[in-house]
Amino acid sequence: MSAPSPASRHRLPGRRTTVLAGTAASAVLAGTSRLTWIEAAAPDLTGVEQQVSVLGADAAPAVLALALMAIAASLATSLSSAWVRFLTGPVLLLGGGGAAVAALGVVRDPAGAAGSAVTSSTGVLGAAVEAQTTMWPLLTLVPALAVLGIGLLVLLAGGGWPRRTRYRSAAVRTTADPAEDPAAAWDALSRGVDPSVGEPADRETSPNER
Repeated sequence: MSAPSPASRHRLPGRRTTVLAGTAASAVLAGTSRLTWIEAAAPDLTGVEQQVSVLGADAAPAVLALALMAIAASLATSLSSAWVRFLTGPVLLLGGGGAAVAALGVVRDPAGAAGSAVTSSTGVLGAAVEAQTTMWPLLTLVPALAVLGIGLLVLLAGGGWPRRTRYRSAAVRTTADPAEDPAAAWDALSRGVDPSVGEPADRETSPNER
């Protein structure tokens, strides 16, 4: 995927902003799995109906797993290697999209999603379950879609992010003329070279000196 044009690059978030946004959205996504997604009711072994609150991690275990994967991918995006975005971008897309699909599955079939938690609570396998979702499965779509969008951003904008290098090229440091570029003069001084002293080998002999 090609990098955005220079005219539009400044309008796209930088690497640091993208990493922070991806990590925050993924952490929020993971946090929603610790909230109550389903309120269910089913009889126990004595026939008494029990109320069971089902957490998101039990109703849709994939959401927590995908959120943790997205956190790791967001942090890995901070690396400066050019190829990293082709790994972390698709992982974020998968994490956000997969979490959204899992949350919608709970909304479509709350009784089926609550089945395992209800069985563990009542001790009855295959009992009739009455269940309804809370607001959290739908609200989980917000951070899930945010993670998906950040994954798309990593693929689109990642090619234009500056790559951090430990050392600058020696050729770049020596081609600038200190007399015309003050920054080059400071670079020369930092290397212990006096920029006001010319190179004897390069100085031409004037007609009066002949």
